[in-house]
This record gives sequence, C-alpha cells and structure tokens, in this order.
Amino acid sequence: MKKIRIGLAGLGVVGRGIYEILQKDSKLLTLRTQAELEIVAVSARTKKDFLDPKIKFYANIIDLANDPEIDVIVEVIGGDGIAKDLIETAIKNGKKIVTANKALLAEHGFELAKLVEKYQSHIGFEASVAGATPAIKTAKENLAGNQIKEIHAILNGTSNFILTKMKEENLDFAVALKQAQDLGYAETDPSSDIKGVDTAHKIVLLAAIASGTKPNFAQTYVEGIDEISIDDIKLADEFGYKIKLLATFKPGQQAVYPALIKKSEQVAQVDGAFNAILFNASNAGLSLIIGAGAGSIPTASAIVADLVDVARGNQTFLFGVKSDDLHEATIENISQRVGKYFLRLFIEKNSGEEKPAEKIFDEKIKIEQAAFFDRGDEILCGFLTGEQKESELSEALINLDPALVKSAKFIRVETTNF
Repeated sequence: MKKIRIGLAGLGVVGRGIYEILQKDSKLLTLRTQAELEIVAVSARTKKDFLDPKIKFYANIIDLANDPEIDVIVEVIGGDGIAKDLIETAIKNGKKIVTANKALLAEHGFELAKLVEKYQSHIGFEASVAGATPAIKTAKENLAGNQIKEIHAILNGTSNFILTKMKEENLDFAVALKQAQDLGYAETDPSSDIKGVDTAHKIVLLAAIASGTKPNFAQTYVEGIDEISIDDIKLADEFGYKIKLLATFKPGQQAVYPALIKKSEQVAQVDGAFNAILFNASNAGLSLIIGAGAGSIPTASAIVADLVDVARGNQTFLFGVKSDDLHEATIENISQRVGKYFLRLFIEKNSGEEKPAEKIFDEKIKIEQAAFFDRGDEILCGFLTGEQKESELSEALINLDPALVKSAKFIRVETTNF
C-alpha cells in the first residue's frame, strides 16, 4: 500500500488538530484512499510533547521543503513571509501543498498558480475560506457546470458572533468584542476580523474561482463592523432587518461590508460563530451552505479532506482554470454601487420637526421607511431609502445642514432573494 508522507509546518491549535485526526481516523482514511497518511516531519517554534518521538523535527522550516522523504507539505503558520518561501521551495522540489493560508493566496495567488503548473504540483486550500464548510470545493467542483453569478456570504465567525451578541443581549460593540475574546472567538488583536480583512481575503478566493479571474485583493472594498453601534442594531431590528458582515461578489462588485438583510432571508438567520455561503449559479440556482468556519478540529477537518484528495490523485487548477486563462477582474469603485441604504442620523431636538425627513433630505434621496426615537436633547432617526447610487447618497450626507444634523452615517442594504 502506498504511503503519503506529510511534513507539517505549524503546531498550534490547527496543527495539533490535524495530527489528532490523522491518528484517530487512520483506518477510515486508509479505507477511503487506499493509502497511509503519515506525518513524518514537523517544524514549529518548539517541539510539542504530544508528537510521536519518531517524527523528525526541524527548527528551520525550509528544511521541510528540502526533505526528499516528504510528499506533501501542510502549512498552517499563516502570513506571506516564511510561509511563502516554504511553499515556493516545496513546489520547486516537486511536493504537493495543503494550506489554510487565505492571505497568501489572495495576495499572491496568481504567481503561485503559475508556479504550480510549471512544476506540476498542487495546492489544496479548502481550509482557507470557511473551515469545515466546503466553500472551495463547492465553487470549483460541485458548481463546475455553472456560471456563478453572485455570492453572498458570512465568512468570519468572530464578527458574526459579535453582531449576534449585540442584538440578542443589547450589548455595545466593545462589550460584545470582550465576550468574544474571553470565549476564544476573537484574538487579543482582533483587527483582521472586525475590520473585514479576513473576510476580504476569503471572498477574493471565491470570486477568482467564480469568475475565472486573477485574485484581486487590492481593489476589493473592505469595511468592517468596528463602527456598528447598538443604535444601528436596534433601528435595523425596527425595520425588520439584521446586520451582518457580508462578503459580496456580483458583476462589477467584490466587497466586504456590514449590511442590512431582511430577517426572513436565510443568510440573516445564520447567527453565532457560524459561516454561510449563498451561491447563485446559472444552472443550479441558489445553494446555501452553513457550517463551522473556524476552530481547531473543523479547520483540521478541511486540511485532512485536501490530503485525501492528494492521496486519491484529485488535482485541479488552483482557481478552476489554467493560469494563462485567468483574466483581470473588473471591479467597480464602491461609489458606483446602486442599491438601497439604511441611514442613521442624530438631529437637534429643537428642530421642531416630528418627522424631519423632508427637511433633512433633498428630492434625490427617496425615503421608504422612517423611525424616530426621542433621546432627550436629540432625536435618533433611522431611514430606509429606495434604490440610490452610492456616490449621490454620500454627497447628500456631506451636504446636510450641520445646524440640524449632529451626525449621519449609512449602511448598505442587501437582498439575496433566498
């Protein structure tokens, strides 16, 4: 029976999860692959006590890439520094790659795709997008007979957990974030999650597969949830909506931002730390997948699934088509977006207006719903607009009468039709 010899880079929670799955499920994996999946070498800052002492340990991570007894490198250290050097060296040495490194692939994916083809290698990266939820395989394989027209997705469990806590327990953002950190859902430095960068890396990869384009992180619009207030949550609820950190791909648009979604829509009902990816495909129609997007064992599960593909000889082009056929993505500036918007304003109490929408906005801004709350010396106002061009809305908000309006902001409204 053939043996798939694995070199594991990174022994954090995910690395340990991979090791544990390969140990406890070895018989099942052998039955499904007709091969033995065995970790023969590891590299990390320190050697861990849980490892079998027969496994080689390399202090220098590049030694994994140069070890002739290794067939597959599993990279779970992250970043685009030493991880990039490791992967490039391993590919040149004829090894296959399995990784969870969304940042590396989103920002350097095209050059890696060229390298993979040149050296007849393979990169499996299911774990990079939604952990155990099969987003990559769905886009590359299950929907291979379709043009993927749109994607609406919740791709960051930390942000989804925070927004859920804010709504369910009436918490301010900072308090909900602290809860997420205390429970291990958020890092000590949560900026990548709450500012939308983590989500952006993931939608870039899905969009590249969906559209047959080079990954384009630089032009992806990114906005996080760190400016969402409990007032936003309450007003959205008043209108029948929830706020989610949404990744969107549609013709001309590739973006991440907080969005109001009707409570009746399926994506809006995905709460807590779960992820959800809604595909709209030309032949398959609408398909929604929901699952755990992070965590040691769920992420390790996706890594092992890619190792099974390697053992079976299942290989596909990195982004679904040959790198020479990947074209440049056409992404419009977010200011060109046309859609509905939620507006949150604080106005002076002494304006004398019970329903001041007509006084605040000119005729270009179409108000469809409004809500007002007395806050003592000011009025909290919420509005839902009709279809607007974002640049026109932004200009209207900049030109509001400062004697009347103390502060103003907008949040985009999305409709998934599912």
